[in-house]
Amino acid sequence: MSYDAVRNYIVGRLNGQGFAESQAIDDYTDAPSSEYGNTFILKALSGEMDDENSETIVDRFYDAQTWQAQIAFSKTDIDRDELHRKRELIMKDLDNPANWSDTVRIMKYGNWSVEMLDSYFILTINIKIVDTYIY
Repeated sequence: MSYDAVRNYIVGRLNGQGFAESQAIDDYTDAPSSEYGNTFILKALSGEMDDENSETIVDRFYDAQTWQAQIAFSKTDIDRDELHRKRELIMKDLDNPANWSDTVRIMKYGNWSVEMLDSYFILTINIKIVDTYIY
């Protein structure tokens, strides 16, 4: 299991879609408007043994992880329909086995949500990853 490999993979995929990782903020509360639309926040939320799929001793080396990517969009720059078009492109790219099969065992989106605030939308995508422990 390599935190850096998984993190670098997700960052690279989002960079390829035109987003840069924010180096200034950990969440969008009171974030400057320069952080909207072109930056993302990436967090490793949790991990656990993949008991649901553990049928052999080898399977016990799998780590089921949840990662979260958030992107805020200004309501003056994007409408709700365009936001969902961008969401679909991001999810298809992250979900495509041709993109992740050399990095992790399994990667798929877990769920997504859009929070509508006064002046911006926050798109949150939770990504499910099954990685392998390396000893």
